[in-house]
Amino acid sequence: MNYSCVPIIVVICYVIGEIYKLIFRNKSNLFKFIPILLAIIGGLLGILLYYTAREMIPFATNVYIALGIGIVSGVSATGTNQIVKQLFKKEGDKNE
Repeated sequence: MNYSCVPIIVVICYVIGEIYKLIFRNKSNLFKFIPILLAIIGGLLGILLYYTAREMIPFATNVYIALGIGIVSGVSATGTNQIVKQLFKKEGDKNE
């Protein structure tokens, strides 16, 4: 089975999250919306892949499962960001 859709959605959402942080870098109070934004974008990408490239999401038997896969993939980009952030954190850094 081809499970390539999940990493693709995660990478796209991760990049969108990083672009969002660059755009709003002076307004860190808007960073709290990143998980919600990535969940919505991931869900939309899941639906888009379901309708355009169904072979990339073969385990999605209907649009609701594709939506769920997209949402979970989008939110996992937030977790990926935290993994990268913690791996490269230096002693004494004040990370929020």
